[in-house]
Amino acid sequence: MREVIYMLPLLLLAACGKPPASPEPLRPVKTVRVGMEPSETALGLPGEVRARHEAPLAFRVGGKIIECKVNLGDTVRRGQILARLEPDDYDLAAQAGAAGEAEARSASTLADVELARYRNLREKGFVSAAMLDQKQAAADAARARLDAMRSAHTGQSRQVNYTALAAENNGVITGYNCNAGQVVSAGQQVLHLAQSGEKEILVHLPEAELARFRSAAGFTVILNALPGKNYQGALRELAGAADPATRTYAARIAVKNADAAMQLGMSAIARTQSAGDLAIRLPLAAVVGRDEKPSVWQVDEAGIVHAAPIAIAAIEGNMVRVASGLSGGATVVVAGASLLREGEKVKLLP
Repeated sequence: MREVIYMLPLLLLAACGKPPASPEPLRPVKTVRVGMEPSETALGLPGEVRARHEAPLAFRVGGKIIECKVNLGDTVRRGQILARLEPDDYDLAAQAGAAGEAEARSASTLADVELARYRNLREKGFVSAAMLDQKQAAADAARARLDAMRSAHTGQSRQVNYTALAAENNGVITGYNCNAGQVVSAGQQVLHLAQSGEKEILVHLPEAELARFRSAAGFTVILNALPGKNYQGALRELAGAADPATRTYAARIAVKNADAAMQLGMSAIARTQSAGDLAIRLPLAAVVGRDEKPSVWQVDEAGIVHAAPIAIAAIEGNMVRVASGLSGGATVVVAGASLLREGEKVKLLP
């Protein structure tokens, strides 16, 4: 009994000195978020990002350009001055119009005074009715001439304002033919403005694909500069006649979820969508066999994997097309799936 008492402290010291068991390291896996992708048989058309509203800009009067205040690709705001013409000739015309208006105003004032005086004389019987009628007609003519000169002066003043070309909307300069010293006529395009806001994809459609293009339920837009990012589109405009040179139909696809990353002029691919064109596709390595049925490992928000039985519609090269068992947005293991077990917590690789 005494030996047992002596041994008890030694056993306690041995137990305290034993290191705790280290936790099992998390198994790293590579995952993918499931989404509906267009089929390889979907029609893909190259295109370009364009603004919904575009307009050529021109001066409303002719003259010599003395200043171009913007460059190609500049972002401009509504009311900003973009270019100016030499205003000297229009300033002189406006000054002449102001002088003519002042002269007509003086003549009209004099005619009104004469008319008032002759009315008093007529009331006293000193002048005839015919003479009063002449003064009335002279006063009316003077007022009409004043109105005409005032309108002419207003038009000449507006022409002075037209020597400054202002942006009528916010947007980006996408066309440029403005050079200091260049003489332009009224209405001759010097700049091209793509308005900010809605964006579209301009594509050119071959004749043979016209019916297929029209029947598309929607479009998936992929930008070459932004790989891995998809946009959704809808047909907004389709030309009624083919281009005589290329025999293609111009079409514009409105982008529903355009963002700041989508810049004007970017090259794009627009793929048609239909009920049979969209499907879930996974790499073959993601599929494992459980109970003689194909399954995939689905990762929940806590990082724990669970087996999800699936039905395979077809094998397309190194990919499988899933018929059922998964929904969009699910996270599925695509590398390291064969080593996992139910309920295991994993580490997601970037």
